[in-house]
Amino acid sequence: MPMIAFLVRDKTIAIIGAGHLGTAVIQALYGRGHTKIIATRRESSGSGLQGGTHLDYLINTYQGIESTTHNVNAVQRSDIVILTVKPYVIEEVSTQIAQAAQEKLVVSLAAARSLCYLKRYLDFSRVARVMTGVFVGDEIAAYTCSENNTQEDRAAIRYIFGSDAMEVPEELLADRTWIACDTGLIAKSLEKKISVLDLNPEQARLCYAATLEAIGKALRCGMYEPEIFSEVAGKGSFTAKLHEKMEAEGMYTLLEDCVRMTLNVCRK
Repeated sequence: MPMIAFLVRDKTIAIIGAGHLGTAVIQALYGRGHTKIIATRRESSGSGLQGGTHLDYLINTYQGIESTTHNVNAVQRSDIVILTVKPYVIEEVSTQIAQAAQEKLVVSLAAARSLCYLKRYLDFSRVARVMTGVFVGDEIAAYTCSENNTQEDRAAIRYIFGSDAMEVPEELLADRTWIACDTGLIAKSLEKKISVLDLNPEQARLCYAATLEAIGKALRCGMYEPEIFSEVAGKGSFTAKLHEKMEAEGMYTLLEDCVRMTLNVCRK
């Protein structure tokens, strides 16, 4: 693995569709010293900061990377291709780059677009799928490979998305998609709760940040969710009463329904 990682560092990686998620992939790669990156994006002038394009922002922020609005050109000049486009344009983009991507590792980050679907358009590529979150460099990704992916491909995926990335059966990528969605829902719930508190919002955010980090540490150390809950919600505690209210009003059931809806959509 270390030798393979060393070899991947010498490879050019195309990020096709460098929006929010693609930029996060670039940031993660750049953070470990990888600058052989070609970012692509369809855009008009004024779509970035201070009137420039987002591609202008990327090449100014991540010194040494390249950018282009031409997907085929980027794929032709790359060794590995990462598709960070929206699911509804996967067919168009895959068809566009298919010839240039032959015999290359192509990794799709699009939800609800299966390997079987991707291989309709990228039949001569080594296709894999990855599900991660918006904080790519700090998250644990899940990935699924095709039958023609090599061990070098798997090592390349772990190099790009982190050594903790987990290879899972394809149907379980939907579960990782829910966790990615939940990131936004957690943030929105924090916004709603902080807006009701009298505590200064910045102070409240710092308190929540420390609490979330503590929960993360407990989970990583092997503590289970019910154990954390019981530490806070002892018998007769106010937290226990809040829990009972939420349960009675169906809030947990609604959350479970949201999880099931995500899984059903992403597994079709």
